[in-house]
Amino acid sequence: MPLYTAISQEGFLSDESKTKIAQEITRIHCTIMKVPRQFVRVVFLSYPQGSGFTAGDEAPTACLNCVFRTGHLAGEKAELLEQLWSMFQVTGVASDQLALPCKRSRHKNAMELDRS
Repeated sequence: MPLYTAISQEGFLSDESKTKIAQEITRIHCTIMKVPRQFVRVVFLSYPQGSGFTAGDEAPTACLNCVFRTGHLAGEKAELLEQLWSMFQVTGVASDQLALPCKRSRHKNAMELDRS
């Protein structure tokens, strides 16, 4: 059920970078949260140049949204955020242009890997 949505300005990330980022997000999530790889989803979205803003000024803002199930310890979430932040920094996004919000969702509010 972990779903990561990486949002950045068009052309900022190459296809090769996206693959590496998706692999690293998967590795980090599986290591910390102890879930199988097939549960981790990563989607990349982009916006046109001139459509990103920080503090009201045009900027190449990037965001990595994360949704995962409740039940993980606070320390696991903190470690996850720290490692994801460090990983995303290697893309060249300035710290003041990066947001990394996480949202927890009850397992009853999601469905995946239909087992019928």
